Amino acid sequence: MRRAPICVAVLVLLVCSEASAVPLRLRILDQSGAAFPDVLVIVKSLAGKGEIFRALTDQTGGVAERDLSPGLYRAIATCPYGICETKITEFFVSDTPVELELKVDVSPTRGNVAIVGPSKRIKVEILDTQDKPAPSAEVLVRDSNAEFEQWYKTNGQGEADVEPLGTTITFAVLYKGALSEETISMAAIEKLRAESKKLVIHLK
Repeated sequence: MRRAPICVAVLVLLVCSEASAVPLRLRILDQSGAAFPDVLVIVKSLAGKGEIFRALTDQTGGVAERDLSPGLYRAIATCPYGICETKITEFFVSDTPVELELKVDVSPTRGNVAIVGPSKRIKVEILDTQDKPAPSAEVLVRDSNAEFEQWYKTNGQGEADVEPLGTTITFAVLYKGALSEETISMAAIEKLRAESKKLVIHLK
């Protein structure tokens, strides 16, 4: 008996990592809120993936929309010819589109400034949105240009001993999938240290 040929249809499912990608829309403005063209924007992963992309802003101050995987990133806005101050911020990508606007300052004319002196540690306490200690929070401590940066993790009481460097310090706190940032002058930190007080950061 002759057998009829059997046709088997195979459905191949392609699972792409891009399926979970989230769009990033980024614009650079000056302090008046006007578009700032020709600013170099660099986006880096803070999860060990290095630089994700770099691009110059167009006449609207924007760069082409990019898709990013969920995670923690850093955006750097700088002017190749030094006409603006470098601006750095961290941002967290979850499952919703990210709208990011950075305001940059025009660079004043000035000479080189060197900061020298001993570095000292200070205790930081992280409190959640209900003013309760935030244990196991990841804390990034960096200067304004991200030349000096260090990761820390809070203990069970939401505290960590950190060593800030620079004149203006940014604390980026990642806790339960949300990112909060606070920027504090070194003068304010020195005052707390002189009074033997800890720095308390309230998450937003």
